[in-house]
Amino acid sequence: MKAKATASVDMTTINKAIVDTFAPPTSIKDAAYRFARIGETATGLARFIMDSAPEFPAEVSAELKADLFAGFMTRAHELWGQDYFTRGESGVLIKAGNSLDGQAEYPKGSTTLSLHYCYSFSQQEFGQLKNKDPQLHGLVKIIRDKFSKYASNNLSALKRSANNLLNEGKTRERGATKAFTQSVTEMFADYDKRVKNAENRGDDTANPAKFRTARDAFWKVYNAK
Repeated sequence: MKAKATASVDMTTINKAIVDTFAPPTSIKDAAYRFARIGETATGLARFIMDSAPEFPAEVSAELKADLFAGFMTRAHELWGQDYFTRGESGVLIKAGNSLDGQAEYPKGSTTLSLHYCYSFSQQEFGQLKNKDPQLHGLVKIIRDKFSKYASNNLSALKRSANNLLNEGKTRERGATKAFTQSVTEMFADYDKRVKNAENRGDDTANPAKFRTARDAFWKVYNAK
C-alpha cells in the first residue's frame, strides 16, 4: 500500500521528534518533555496511516497489515540484528555471533538467522522443518514468536492512537451502575459454578455444600432488618 502525504500531518515535526528521542534525557523534566513529544509523534503517525487507509483502525486489511508489519520488522531488525550459527561436528548449531557485535566477518558457511529468513518459510515448510531439523526449527520459532509479540504490541498501540483521534471531542457516556446486591448475586452465581468445577477437577479445598451454606449465611445477615 502506497501511503499518501496529507496536509494534516506535519512530517517535519514528526521527524524532529524521532531524532530527539535518540539522545539520552538530561533530567526528569527533559524526559517528561520528550515523552509528551513521543505521544504527539504517535498521534501524527496514526493520522497519516488513517489518511492513507480510511478503514483503519476499525479494519486492518491484509495489504495494510503487510505494510505495517514490514515497517515493524525493519525496526525490529535494527534492534535485534541477526544471529550467525555454525554447525558443530555432530550437526548441532552453535551461535557464532550477532550482526550488532561489530565483527566484520563470520565463519564461512554460517547459517544466518535474520527475521526475513525466519519468515521466509511458508506454514507448511515451517511445519516440515520440525522433522527435518528440530534445532533449527526451535531457533526459528523463538524469533518468530518474539517478533509476533513485538508486532502485535505495536499494532495495538497504533490502534489506540487512532482511536484516540476518532474520540477527540466526544463525551464519554458512563453505563448504568449495577446495584450492589445485583453484583453480589452475580458473583455468587459465578462462584457456585466455579466451586463445582473445582470439585470435579479434584480440588480438595472446593466444597459446594459449604459454599452454599456460607452464601446463605451471608444473605441472612445482609438482609436482616
